[in-house]
Amino acid sequence: MRRQVTHRSLDGTRVRLAGTHDLGRPWTSVAQVADGQRLHEISSGTRADAEAWADDVGVDRFRQEFRVQGGRLRVGHTAARDPDTGVNDPVLAAVWEGRRHAVFTHLYHGRPADAVAFFGKLRLTEHDDGITAVPRGRAVVPEPAELVKEVPGLGLLEISALTARSRRRLPGWRGASVAGGELFQDTVEGQGPYFLLALRSLLVTVLPEEDRVREAPRRLAELTIEAVRG
Repeated sequence: MRRQVTHRSLDGTRVRLAGTHDLGRPWTSVAQVADGQRLHEISSGTRADAEAWADDVGVDRFRQEFRVQGGRLRVGHTAARDPDTGVNDPVLAAVWEGRRHAVFTHLYHGRPADAVAFFGKLRLTEHDDGITAVPRGRAVVPEPAELVKEVPGLGLLEISALTARSRRRLPGWRGASVAGGELFQDTVEGQGPYFLLALRSLLVTVLPEEDRVREAPRRLAELTIEAVRG
């Protein structure tokens, strides 16, 4: 049976996936926000994804919450171990929750007021298929946001808008012609093979399941990936 899902990246790119694959796995979107000399990584997903992320980074409970842009901003404390010095640095975990979706990030040595100020530099809008985060003031998003989606039987997909800058990631040789674009295969030393799918307006990195590398091009050809308006 053919299935279809649509997800929205933090930069507003909407991606539709359709095929007979299992498309029910969770997805997240990741973006970098540059504010002056600082670069912050933010992620979005469902509220359950945000809860799982907070648990993974060691937040035992959220200590404070604030009303921000029509949603709830919750903050909690944890620590990150510096691999070079072995010192634990204090980290503030911050989660902005809408009705169904959330945006989450961490701030080293941050205070609750820093989290409120940071989220004030983003215009957050929740849609049925995700959240957009548009920078305000001096804040900028230097690269297209990524949408990360696991597709069983194929692998992990990292999808972003295809721009002149991201096109530089493509190999110098011509790829195999596929519906809607070109498919390239390359290898990262120590990590194994991966695929790049260049479509009309999207760039898809495919990290195939270890035992499904040979099947990946066929499985990918059976999956429709396209950017949609709205």
